[in-house]
Amino acid sequence: MSRIILSIAVCFVLGVPIGADFPGDPKPCKYGESDCIVKLVNELISSKASQGDRALNLVKLDPLPVAKMNIKQGADSPVNIDLTFTDNNVYGISTMKIRKVKGFGKSIDKKHELLLNAATLTLAGPYKITGKVLILPISGSGESNMTLVNCDMIVSFTGKPVEKDGETYMEATNLKLSTKPERLYYLFSNLFNGDKALGDNMNTFLNDNWEAIFLEVQQSMQTAFAEIFQAIITNVFSKYPYAKFFEE
Repeated sequence: MSRIILSIAVCFVLGVPIGADFPGDPKPCKYGESDCIVKLVNELISSKASQGDRALNLVKLDPLPVAKMNIKQGADSPVNIDLTFTDNNVYGISTMKIRKVKGFGKSIDKKHELLLNAATLTLAGPYKITGKVLILPISGSGESNMTLVNCDMIVSFTGKPVEKDGETYMEATNLKLSTKPERLYYLFSNLFNGDKALGDNMNTFLNDNWEAIFLEVQQSMQTAFAEIFQAIITNVFSKYPYAKFFEE
């Protein structure tokens, strides 16, 4: 679930002022002023992630609902699974801290990038799984919890100018999400039709081999979460023309 993250996340609502009257208030950051944008976004995450902000088209991000997500690995992978999460939540986005940003200059159609860290990110809720993990078969449905600890993340996307009512807005395209957790914990309830002994053994196996499993499913999970975060960013920047977010 490694690229849980998300969140992905990541409230990557770059460069958005916190004033209630935005965009009428003075803009706190100039185009591409990375240190200012880092400070501003961190303030926004800590103050807005838990409730959202209609003025900014910012949805509630902690917890962040995930209606459905499917992770499917092919038979050529040591982790050959079909794993579906339904009506889950991502917890922990409010713990994210932006370390560095690149881009967000005057030209929209450039690569924009955020480097950040999350103390913990958790995906929790109903799951269903079938397949094989390394050498062991796995099956079950119930409640799951996957938690990333001290996770470094990189979010990058290309800005796409969109003309609307004579103004230019930014749409996030080709968003990529990469994650590097210090640790990942798994817990799947009701594995093997509720066989406690088999289920406990499998959860122990998953946690003992978390890094190898993570590396196998990392790409497919990051792709799934990237779609969520791309929608969040595009939604925020669709509220006002791009030029309204920055000072000249």
